[in-house]
Amino acid sequence: MDNLIILSLGILIFGLPFSNSIIEIAATAAIALWFFKKIFIQRSLKVEKTPLNTPVSLYFLFVLFSLINTKFFITSLIGFGFKAMEHFLLFVVMIDTIRTKKDFMKIMAFIFISGLLMAADGLWQYFMHYDFLRHYPIWSSFNRITASFKFPNGFAGWLVTVLPFFVAIAILNTKEKLLKLFGALLSILLFICLLLNFTKGAILAFILVAVFLAWKKGESAKKILLAALTIAVLGIGMMVVLGRGDIILDYTARGLSVFHRLDLIKMCWRMFLDHPILGHGINTFMSIYETYASDMQFGGVSYAHNAYLQIAVETGALGLLAFLWLITVLFVTSVKNIARKPEGTIKTAQTAVLAGLIGYLAFTTVESTLYSLPLAILFYYFLGLAAALQNIKD
Repeated sequence: MDNLIILSLGILIFGLPFSNSIIEIAATAAIALWFFKKIFIQRSLKVEKTPLNTPVSLYFLFVLFSLINTKFFITSLIGFGFKAMEHFLLFVVMIDTIRTKKDFMKIMAFIFISGLLMAADGLWQYFMHYDFLRHYPIWSSFNRITASFKFPNGFAGWLVTVLPFFVAIAILNTKEKLLKLFGALLSILLFICLLLNFTKGAILAFILVAVFLAWKKGESAKKILLAALTIAVLGIGMMVVLGRGDIILDYTARGLSVFHRLDLIKMCWRMFLDHPILGHGINTFMSIYETYASDMQFGGVSYAHNAYLQIAVETGALGLLAFLWLITVLFVTSVKNIARKPEGTIKTAQTAVLAGLIGYLAFTTVESTLYSLPLAILFYYFLGLAAALQNIKD
């Protein structure tokens, strides 16, 4: 039964970048098989213990509490039942199923195959002006590649999570030489995709990841700074060489997007103050948006473009604090656990998953990645891997 669940989880991460149908079918299959195993085979719903079990459970409890304040009860109920519960159960299935190095290696094989496919799709789109998976045209604004994602920021969210995973596999100690080779190959290909995607927030998030990986590798402060500057120069240089220098202006006073962001922060703050404890209710941001957006000066958007702000608006201070506690426990326990592990594949993999989560959580300060179906699933998938790996020995 565990092999069928792992197969479902593998298909899920493989199809995540290009098919919502595969996501839903594979996630449903994994969860259903897990329940079947627990109820009819093990006859117990007890799950594997990890340091993240309590903070994850508390966060989703406060998500449930947010329904108390909602003016759109059906919308919030659907959001909780079909989104939040799916995320929670996916995390539970991950930690309760992936319990050995062999289990993780099976999952990693699917991540590698998916990474290779997406690298090929992104580069194909750059040269042929459409991707071969979904036939999406290259993004007309600055010819930014999106691969099988509809928008550049979607591909950027996937890249800034998965690319650090491969970089860590390539540069950190592991006994698997072939794994390092494939990790290096995919790191190069996906880094090129990141630069051709031209999403500034993702490039900045990857610089933060580079600093983390250099620190974990034990490099000096000078080398860490050099690594960060190199990525920044490569990113800016490619934008200029390929005639995309205007993108940089979005971070200046002349860039209209900076005013969008300021407007959104002010609007979200007003939303938060109206229901500061429990929030307006999960899945209601778009429903209440029009009420608060009337005085925005620079156009409107449907999402907060900052997942932390959106969590605060929808689930209040309790939800946001629970989520921040979850992140704190994740990093503190992961770093301590990694330090205790002997050099090997699992220690490297644990660092790789943590690097991916750093990239994701940094990028989510400028995008509502937790409110995109594939990217939200990606987060809880990697969160489950991070928790599961703490209990696995090499």
